[in-house]
Amino acid sequence: MKYYHGISVTPGIAIGLVSIVANDALAVTCRSITSPDVAAELSRLDLAFKSASDSLDNSREEVSSQLGEQFGQIFEAHSLILSDPKTLKKIQEKIKRELVCAEYAVAAVFDENAKKIRALKNPVFAERASDIIDVRDRVLRYLLVVAEACGDVDDERQYVVVGTAINPSKAANLNAETTMAIVTETGGLGSHTAIVAAALGVPTVLGVGPFITESNLLDRQSLVIVDGAEGLLIVDPDSETVQRYEEKQKVLQERQRRLEAFRKTGKAVSLDGVEVEIKGNIEFPHEAELCVKNGACGVGLYRTEFLYLTAPKGTLPDEEAHFEAYKTVLQTVGKEYPTVIRTFDLGADKDPGFENIHEDNPFMGLRSIRLSLRHTPMFRTQLRAILRASVYGKAKVMFPLVSTISEWLYAKAIFKEVCDDLAEEGIPFDHDIPLGVMVETPATVVMLDQFVAEDVKFFSLGTNDLLQYTMAVDRSNERVQSLYAQESPPLLRLIQHTVEVANRYEKEVSLCGQMGSMPACIPLLLGLGLRSISVSPGMIPQMKNICASFSIEKCKEIAREALNCKTALDVRSYLRREYRAVMGNSI
Repeated sequence: MKYYHGISVTPGIAIGLVSIVANDALAVTCRSITSPDVAAELSRLDLAFKSASDSLDNSREEVSSQLGEQFGQIFEAHSLILSDPKTLKKIQEKIKRELVCAEYAVAAVFDENAKKIRALKNPVFAERASDIIDVRDRVLRYLLVVAEACGDVDDERQYVVVGTAINPSKAANLNAETTMAIVTETGGLGSHTAIVAAALGVPTVLGVGPFITESNLLDRQSLVIVDGAEGLLIVDPDSETVQRYEEKQKVLQERQRRLEAFRKTGKAVSLDGVEVEIKGNIEFPHEAELCVKNGACGVGLYRTEFLYLTAPKGTLPDEEAHFEAYKTVLQTVGKEYPTVIRTFDLGADKDPGFENIHEDNPFMGLRSIRLSLRHTPMFRTQLRAILRASVYGKAKVMFPLVSTISEWLYAKAIFKEVCDDLAEEGIPFDHDIPLGVMVETPATVVMLDQFVAEDVKFFSLGTNDLLQYTMAVDRSNERVQSLYAQESPPLLRLIQHTVEVANRYEKEVSLCGQMGSMPACIPLLLGLGLRSISVSPGMIPQMKNICASFSIEKCKEIAREALNCKTALDVRSYLRREYRAVMGNSI
């Protein structure tokens, strides 16, 4: 029995046999040709490129119809790679100059392009390199007449699909009926595989390291356990471990059954009758429906970066692409509850794609609202689309990482100009959209009263960045992960101050960071005075249940005790004891 830890993408538990998605290491040899053969090789090359292009179109249409247009757009990037005239010209010249076969020239040129991208030492660019290799293999299959493997199995049983790296083409072609979980040796949260896996909704763990060869999975059918919530893969579990995880599965199923009562849309109510709004954090338009099904009081954070990150390489989403996405979400959520749309939060670990930003410390660099104010035409495009879509629901607009009053005033002025333009054009929009800021830096916290004076309508605590900047810790650096704890006492005091100032001036305040999705932290947050918390859609019923299990007086007692703790470990241990005393281990 072997344990492997990776990156948790989608929670859940799966127990089953593996189905391996092959690497498809296509055998390409350097076959020499003669001058008279060049024309025939170029003809083969043109046919392979055309066939690959048609195949991409089919993949895009199929995925769009099954998972939604935003997932089909993944293949737009592949189409752009394939249609790059410089790449094709290099391949043609290599065939002519070196007198080599078409497949060798294709492999050599695409591999060279991928190598240059990987040399940039950026995880986002590494995903782009994977796209290049995916396109290369698609072309090579037509030149070598090799069938594409999709990881499907012949029978109708469910399998845990594993692979070194499951590229977008294969991930999109996985059979949802027979795929019970996905595990890969490489990849991360920003990968296309993660996007597709999240749409399938199966337990998914990526980046667990070289487990396939190490565990000899290629030579046999093996039983594995996937714990998506913990990012854990167990190969060849013993009977005792299987039994333990089967019991966990039953507990999860029972938990879901018991939480059905909390899926009814509406506010959570504490034991002593205090109402709490539990909202949803979403990334893709289709997730809004899940928020509604799980009883959310609206969307507390709509991350809009996906529009840029899934756009074809070298392009930006136009106003209509923005508009359709926002309209879909607003119509789904409706007008009873708000949808808080955060303007694009690009930079740092999310490559904007439209500007070559290479910074030694990107989290401290050109990102979020700073990037928006540097690229005002793009910013205006997004704001126009939000305003146009606002008539379909109850929209609120939030600016990320605002750390100075001047940034707020500049962003607000641009918003006002866009409103004036639409009014002059006679385009309808909601003229009373509230504007707010994310509280993500200590600088923002200490200047809250000044933000209020400049007419900020609401605040939203982004605890992930607020913790990072408070503790001076790079949250992506595993060497200092011990300092990156949501229960850190300095963070608790900043939250307390933010809530106190917001309440003093009667401004809305909510929390949408990772801390809000940590069950044991919910009583603490309620005790600190928060009455609006935004979490991942799947956790909404659970969080409503927790709110209903505690009195606010008890929560205040928990908050007072936690604020007196000196370390994050002390806070964590205390919160878990108090949580289990009320909730037990079942929920």
